[in-house]
This record gives sequence, structure tokens and C-alpha cells, in this order.
Amino acid sequence: MVNPQTAPGGGPLLSYTRSMVEGSAGWPLQGDYAIWSGNLDQNASPYLLHELVGQRVLPVPISSGRAILHPVTRSTWFEIRHLFGYWMRADVDTVWLDAPGENGRYYTLCIGGSDARPGEVSYGWVCPQCGTLFGTATVDVAAEGFQTFLNAAEDGVSRFNVDEDLRTCPQCRHVHPLTYGFDQARDTDATRQARMAI
Repeated sequence: MVNPQTAPGGGPLLSYTRSMVEGSAGWPLQGDYAIWSGNLDQNASPYLLHELVGQRVLPVPISSGRAILHPVTRSTWFEIRHLFGYWMRADVDTVWLDAPGENGRYYTLCIGGSDARPGEVSYGWVCPQCGTLFGTATVDVAAEGFQTFLNAAEDGVSRFNVDEDLRTCPQCRHVHPLTYGFDQARDTDATRQARMAI
């Protein structure tokens, strides 16, 4: 990470406090972590975490009346439907928090926890027909920071959406539907519809 924050007097930052109601404008870097937080009102489709095991997509149940803290081990491909439309993998563990509240749902995604990690983060797509992972790219974030990955993934989504060949599964030839990036401000009408699709 670039310029990780440390505790006063040196050493790692051992605590981080942020209101989940306010959410994050981006991915602030805290110590050895890239952290995003956000929330949805009760009427919005909840964010859904999925992991890829072999060619099987496994959903992580959403919380009902209690918070769920779910670790995604390093090198495991995962997606969070409605938040970003690609699959990602980091060279370090990721933690997902899904917590219900009076006015909606609150979320945190935290990537890191090891010195100088994440160092590499990858994105790609999983065929909804056969579960094949394809179109992957790996981004070195150690030198430039996590935003480098987010920018590369947004550019990858743009290329993916305009090229049917890129969206065609190399295994079963199914054409992947349009997808969306993390930055909702860059959504078009088509990617906004893709973000809301079940």
C-alpha cells in the first residue's frame, strides 16, 4: 500500500471507526486495509455475496435479524451482486459485513491485513450458464494503491460490455449479459438495469 497510516508513535493502526450510515466516498486506506462501507434502504435489493468454488457459484446467506461477518480467504474468487458486476480475487483475505438496521442494511468490505497487501487484485467474469471463469486480468496495486484496481476494473467492464466476443464463454459459448462496475456514477441506462437484475 502507498503511505499506510500508522498509529501515533509508529506501528500498525489497530482501530478504525467509521459510521456505516455515512458510508464511504471511496476506498480509504487504513493501515494495511482497503475499506469500503455503505448502506441500502429497506426497499432496495440487498447486496449478495457469492464465492466461486470450482465451477460452482455458492451464495453466502444474507442476514435476517442479525449481522453476518463472512471471511473470504485469499485467492478465492467472489462477487457482490448489485455492488459490482465482475468477480474479484485478492492475494490477501477479505472480510464482508452485512448488518440489518432499523432503516435498511449496512455493509463493509475490508481487504487486507498483511504487510504491503493487497499487492495483486484480479477481476474477471463467471459464465452464468456453466460456471467457467474467463476474461481475467491481474492488477499490481502494491505501488499505486487499491484505486488502481478499481480504475482497471471499470475500464475492463467498459471493454467487456461493448465486445460480444469478450462476453462469450470459451467453454460453452454462452454470451454473458452486460455487467457493471463499482462506481455507480459511471452507470449508463443499460448498466443500471444490469446492476438491478436478479
